[in-house]
Amino acid sequence: MAPVKVVLPNGLRIYTDEMPHTHSVSMGIFTQVGSRYENARLTGISHFLEHMFFKGTAKYPTAKDLSEAIEGIGGYINATTSYDTTCYYCKVANIHTERGIDVLTDMLNAALFDPKEIEKERGVIQEEIKMSLDVPAQWVHQLLDELMWGDQPLGRDIAGTLESVGAFSREDLLNYRDQHYVAGNTVISLAGNFNSTEIVDRLTSLFSHYRVLDVPKPITTNSFGTAPVVHLLNKPTEQTNFVLGLKSFGYGDSDRWALSVLDSILGGGMSSRLFQEIREERGLAYSVGSYTAEYDDAGKWIVYGGVEVSKAVDAIAAIIEELRKLRDHGVTAAELHRIKEQVKGGMLLGLEDTWSVANRNARHELRYGEVIPVEQIVAWIEAVTLEDIQRVAQRLIRPDNLYLAIIGPHAEAAEFEQAITL
Repeated sequence: MAPVKVVLPNGLRIYTDEMPHTHSVSMGIFTQVGSRYENARLTGISHFLEHMFFKGTAKYPTAKDLSEAIEGIGGYINATTSYDTTCYYCKVANIHTERGIDVLTDMLNAALFDPKEIEKERGVIQEEIKMSLDVPAQWVHQLLDELMWGDQPLGRDIAGTLESVGAFSREDLLNYRDQHYVAGNTVISLAGNFNSTEIVDRLTSLFSHYRVLDVPKPITTNSFGTAPVVHLLNKPTEQTNFVLGLKSFGYGDSDRWALSVLDSILGGGMSSRLFQEIREERGLAYSVGSYTAEYDDAGKWIVYGGVEVSKAVDAIAAIIEELRKLRDHGVTAAELHRIKEQVKGGMLLGLEDTWSVANRNARHELRYGEVIPVEQIVAWIEAVTLEDIQRVAQRLIRPDNLYLAIIGPHAEAAEFEQAITL
């Protein structure tokens, strides 16, 4: 069945997707706000808010009460903050659908923001930031973002800094919530075994009075710096962790489907070029792969790896060589056919899970204003040609579009600068 979209008079959107063969219901409340909406003083406040919605509500006064309300019936509850979206979600057995709706609704509509809990959570988040600095495989990604985007939202840690998190007041949190958690940028999405009419009626009664204000806009991403450029953090680690980044394009670009196929060819799984060449053939790395990230006005294509210290330069040079091959020679027809089937198959398999469906519906609505039918995406992927792949490779794989962040026991960056010469 196709998802059903209902728009309330206040602008809040509800998606329901009935999957009667399942025994679960997944629900997410998505708000189009994240670190891209924060100025420098407020960096990290979207993430801080996410934490505070779990710290007690009118009906569930403590964090323990909230978690037990869902976990006590065998479900799970969580949330995530990204650059442009904050999502609160739960998954429960369909016999407990009402409990899931009740808990998430109370979190969004009646969170307490107890001053004592704010202070406790401030310390928790600061420890979370410190912990990420102790994990080079995580920290190196943040170093790359800083290198690629500088002092603007895409270049800052979503969690904020120790200083910014330490300075938020309760008033800051409540003001930010009231300005950004509004009906016009909120999507509630459910998928699973339920009756859509009953669900929509229930949510309409719960959210018909949700805040109606102008929908905030993200801070525009500007071009920053010149490339190629290397950021080396000399740290006595057992392994060298690196991330190579290329600026790409936003999710409205017509080349995004060709890039998704190109990315899978380069680093998508054990059959990818990087895995086969860097790990299987040369034995240079245990972990190596690639991924893309798109926003409304920018994007990035990332290659990452963790290698033995003495092999770091060789591994990066080998990755550059694989990029050069893609740019200069493209891919084979057999390779393109195989990857198309891989991309399509992975997407279709994901649609068997209720949370994957609910998540996809909401994120499509926030990005595109509609849920793009799977058949349409399959058709777009099928339409990608060998010429498309090479054109996108040549568009992105350029000497002036290489950014490299490294954490490891290396004294000089010069050998790495030489290694990323295209």
